[in-house]
Amino acid sequence: MTPLEERAVLPFYLKMMGLNATSADSPTNGGLWTSLVRAGRTTDTFDVKWLLNVGAWRPVVMGAWFSLRFSATQVGIELRRAMQHSAGSLTAPPLATACLLVTGTDSLPELTDYVQTALADGSEKFVSAAIESLGATAPLAITDSHRTSLRAMIDCGVRLRHDLTYDG
Repeated sequence: MTPLEERAVLPFYLKMMGLNATSADSPTNGGLWTSLVRAGRTTDTFDVKWLLNVGAWRPVVMGAWFSLRFSATQVGIELRRAMQHSAGSLTAPPLATACLLVTGTDSLPELTDYVQTALADGSEKFVSAAIESLGATAPLAITDSHRTSLRAMIDCGVRLRHDLTYDG
């Protein structure tokens, strides 16, 4: 394990994988949010690109969340590539959320490709909801439950993006 993984992945990936991030700032998480923001502020674009490209799912999860600190110009290509190569429900929700917030409609091809090749583990419906939220037709039938899950992840991502970039 690299020093980056020890600092920015190991302490957080279980609480941030899949849809778990929606409770990351809960008081029952023992200061997880503060630690997460502190670690995220120490990552640079090189770190985030490495996390997204390394291929192992744990770093990819955290690369998705820490990508929120940067612009599409800085990390968009790597973020979209990671979405296209996502291996399922542990990485797809964080990646789709980050794609929405960082790259927006530019990520529609990768999101759509993911849905078409997904493992049928449920994450393809979450990603379909993400596609719908970008104004495109959802490739799969989704329910209000999928939209609610997406909204909770987007809310988490917006809060994290703010906290990672706020200097006040």
